Amino acid sequence: MDNLLYLVHSDGADELRLHVGQPPVIVLEGEQQPIEGPAITTVEAKQLLQSITDTRQRRELREHGVVQFVYRFRGRASFVVRAVMEDENVGMDIH
Repeated sequence: MDNLLYLVHSDGADELRLHVGQPPVIVLEGEQQPIEGPAITTVEAKQLLQSITDTRQRRELREHGVVQFVYRFRGRASFVVRAVMEDENVGMDIH
């Protein structure tokens, strides 16, 4: 996750979208730009979520199907993360 957030921060991107079955997408000046590489798997999405959430946030996601929180990245930037259950998978939009 750190590498993806570093890319978003350094490129000045508006958003990072992480959804199972698709490669990560950066939104830059309103245009979606897929990051080269494979689509995100269910396991990878769970690992990415786990790396930036605490137990309370994961419980809220399980119970309500959605959680929104601020993630502080390396003391350089803060991102608003919105994680949503999509069927049995998790999707994240990070601003």
